[in-house]
Amino acid sequence: MDMFKPFCVLAAGLLSFAATAAPQVVPADPVQFERVQLRLTVDSCSFNKQSVSVELRGRTLVLQHQPVLCFAPGPPEVVDIQLGAFPAGDYRAELYAQGADSPSASIAFQVSSIAYVAVYPPLPYPIADYSGLWGTANEAGWGLSLHQGAQHLLFGALFVFDAQRQPQWYTLQAGSWQNTTRWTGQVVQSSGPPWTAATYPPDAAQYTPVGTATLDFGMEPGQEGVAKFTYSINGQTVSKTISRSRL
Repeated sequence: MDMFKPFCVLAAGLLSFAATAAPQVVPADPVQFERVQLRLTVDSCSFNKQSVSVELRGRTLVLQHQPVLCFAPGPPEVVDIQLGAFPAGDYRAELYAQGADSPSASIAFQVSSIAYVAVYPPLPYPIADYSGLWGTANEAGWGLSLHQGAQHLLFGALFVFDAQRQPQWYTLQAGSWQNTTRWTGQVVQSSGPPWTAATYPPDAAQYTPVGTATLDFGMEPGQEGVAKFTYSINGQTVSKTISRSRL
């Protein structure tokens, strides 16, 4: 009889997981091609994060994991599992323990189309996501980190060296798309309390526009995967051909 005890404990742990899990999608109201996570409350002992796999079957995302054999439940833990970025439509996510016929957690969710303001002429917007770490392969030490939101807003962090070889960083913001591949905005320098300060007052940071930046992601045959980055800081202008790193 004792030989079956571990399996009974494992089954009880799985039942406990199924009963206590409260699946959510994050964000709760995703829009087209916005990255979506599945948020679950799991047993920290039996849920094996390293074994999780995700597969799309039709419009259902099937997640599987191989439970760990635990002799006592672990404390509850909240985990996020990346599902992906999707076109507008209705989807469902289901979590299965390896070999199980029915899901231990499931949720239906909807991905909405982006609502655009009706203006004439219509505002341009990109049809690709340019988020990532950009730079020039043979120029180590500097780079440009870009984040493009679901509403097509673009924010960049530029890290470079000054004339004294000291590191400097700037942000790219307050910009707009001139067409589907060309963005223009401000280069902003920030200052504030040191990171070692005991307190950081909310209004202590200062922001100073010091130039402009243009990113042109337009491509021609034979020159794919690169962008032209032109920026000026305090009157000095630089133009670089950059590419995105695949980390």
